[in-house]
Amino acid sequence: MTPVFDPQIGGYLRESFKLNLGAHAYIVVGEKQHLPDLLKECAYVALCRNRVGADNCEACAKIAENAHQDVISIPADTAKNRLTVADVAYLVEESFKRPVDNSSCRVFLVNACNSVAGVGCEIWQNKLLKTLEEPMDGVYIFIGVTDAEGLLPTVRSRCQTLKQSKLTVAEVKRRLADKGFDERSCEMASAMSGGSVNAGELLLRNPAVFRAYEAALDTAENMTSTKNALRYASAALALRDCINDFLGFYTLLLRESVVYRINPSLRLLPSFTVNIDKICSNYTINGAIGCIERINAAKRRLDDGANLSVTVDLLLNNLLQIRYLCRD
Repeated sequence: MTPVFDPQIGGYLRESFKLNLGAHAYIVVGEKQHLPDLLKECAYVALCRNRVGADNCEACAKIAENAHQDVISIPADTAKNRLTVADVAYLVEESFKRPVDNSSCRVFLVNACNSVAGVGCEIWQNKLLKTLEEPMDGVYIFIGVTDAEGLLPTVRSRCQTLKQSKLTVAEVKRRLADKGFDERSCEMASAMSGGSVNAGELLLRNPAVFRAYEAALDTAENMTSTKNALRYASAALALRDCINDFLGFYTLLLRESVVYRINPSLRLLPSFTVNIDKICSNYTINGAIGCIERINAAKRRLDDGANLSVTVDLLLNNLLQIRYLCRD
């Protein structure tokens, strides 16, 4: 039995513990469905160190079977999977006890993915603070979440943060396709997912986001002059709640038009070859790069609270101007 470690979680911990640089409290950030396995990686490392995966390692076998008495998982209610004050009180109490299963430490795996928002989310975190700050020797606490920013700053400051390795776009696309989504949609979602299957699936299940992607594609292909720019500005403004998705996908399309001409093997949207051909005819390589810079500038203005209508109108005019100035 040889565990397969995420390089940035189990792999990182192994190197840290080998050098005696391991901390006592960690935040483990990963996809919701992977958190139980990621937390278990942490238990393997904390309890077994260099012996992880050895054929005769009794501790590894017990961890794999969820039978190790010094690996304590909370919440207790795995159906609701929400932490309670009682769960944390149990953790605190158990942290004062000596190891009982022929080991040198106790490991607490806290799956908090459903417990960083809503009623009671601050109460359990505050109750855990003192234990995080002044743990007993031989106590290791791993808090699993999908987003570390959901935790209180006081909790984050007392822990090291480990983040799940990002998947490649191709890997995300394959996993989304395995869920039954069509190839073209999987390509779009995987390219915009940031290496997360969860994020990709959320995009696929959000029709408004895909309307924004289609609007970006239509604009990049067909907005050719100030005569038809008004129509595309109106379409973008109608996407008020998804304007960042519109701008993000527009940027991706322009990026694709650049790599298509420089190194086609780097393409993220091979199913969009016909569309990218048309975008290439609209924008030179320098023009596409210039437009990406303008889109990023527009994103920053919107983040700073700029007026949406003014920003979109200015952006589209700038894109047309660059297209004209950089024409072949």
